[in-house]
Amino acid sequence: MGEEMANKLPAAVVERAIRLSYAQAMLGAIYVASTGGMFLIGYALKLKANNVQIGLMSSIPMLCVVVQLLSAALVERGISRRLLTLLGALLNVAGWILIILIPYVAARAPVAAKIGALIGIITLVTLFANISGNARGSWIGDLIPDHYRGTFFGRLTRYGGIIGAFFAVIEGLFLDKVKHMGIGAFSWLFAFGMFFGLLNAVLFALQADIPTARHTEGGHFITCVKDTFKNSALLFVMLYALLWSMQSIAGPFYATYMLRDLHMPFFGLGLLNVVVILVMLMVSPFWGRVIDRYGCRPVLVACTLVSTPMPIAWIWLTNARIIYLVLPFLHVIVGFTIAGIVVALNTLVYKVTPNTGRSVQFAIYSIIVTLCAAPFPALGGHLPDWCHAIGMQHADLRVTFFASILFIGAATVAAWYIREPDSRQTRELVRHLPTHLRKPRTLAGAGGSE
Repeated sequence: MGEEMANKLPAAVVERAIRLSYAQAMLGAIYVASTGGMFLIGYALKLKANNVQIGLMSSIPMLCVVVQLLSAALVERGISRRLLTLLGALLNVAGWILIILIPYVAARAPVAAKIGALIGIITLVTLFANISGNARGSWIGDLIPDHYRGTFFGRLTRYGGIIGAFFAVIEGLFLDKVKHMGIGAFSWLFAFGMFFGLLNAVLFALQADIPTARHTEGGHFITCVKDTFKNSALLFVMLYALLWSMQSIAGPFYATYMLRDLHMPFFGLGLLNVVVILVMLMVSPFWGRVIDRYGCRPVLVACTLVSTPMPIAWIWLTNARIIYLVLPFLHVIVGFTIAGIVVALNTLVYKVTPNTGRSVQFAIYSIIVTLCAAPFPALGGHLPDWCHAIGMQHADLRVTFFASILFIGAATVAAWYIREPDSRQTRELVRHLPTHLRKPRTLAGAGGSE
């Protein structure tokens, strides 16, 4: 039904939505690069957060995913998806004003109070992001034709990656230059990011608002919930996404380990991260074309299998010099495989969910995956201390990296059982992949060639 809806839209409306989405990918990349990742962790470290608090900073906001059910219920009752997306995005950006004010309003407060306020506000802005994201996900399902989604998500990743890579490096250099300002430098950086976050939100208002069928009867929402758990194809995708997300046990600690324990500058960390981003933006359209030809499942199986042993390398990455020498090569592989996983998973969830009730199925999918994974960053914060308690005195934050191998490996097994009727064999993809890398135009399909 999503394809039928998309086919009824004028070509100019679809093209406008696609172009504005690409622009939003770039604006959103600046917003995220300026307010998240290593900079948010650096901000927390400036507030003197410890390992456990950094883990909680990642875990607690994930609980906000439950609000997606509210967003889905509103969508199913006919509330404008454009309005929900726009308001959620605006409130998400506005919350950063409160984060900027923490060190000034709570200057004399104890560290625990400052970190508690930071976690609380991050939770608030995440709540609005979930409302916006659920409505936008359903909306995109009607805006973008089914046959073009692989290419669409591939290019979306590329355009966002170009800008994100550039600003990650430039902003890291900025922070290193003005670090004498202390935490004030982060305030300027966050304010800069907010400007682009607002521009990103405004562009939602310029895209066609496709009405959804208005279901006011009491039983419709419950029916959609039941249909979600009858959707076996979605349940297999959910299992994969859940196991993949559990590697968040290490998520916030890569930057923590390098910034705090190895005393690496933001600029250096930004350069390392940019390798992943550059590779992702280069190969994401390629993966989009591969997915349009071979399907999502074989891409997930192959890319997750290659990703499984990668954290082992951290056994030898014990100082900044070795990291600068080795990690760029590893990040090329990581960027290549992560791009495939991101594009395949984004495409697959649309393939296995119906147009009617999609917002509810998206919400339940996100809630289960996110809530089950939510405790893992907090567990990661405790893991070094637990290792010390059992006699592993030399254990540091890298134990969280090694623990992530278990979950990535389990995700690889789950990927084998994903049901995608029109997909081809993984071995066929692997056998022909070198040829397609050399001659990408042989993959030209519904989405067109680059």
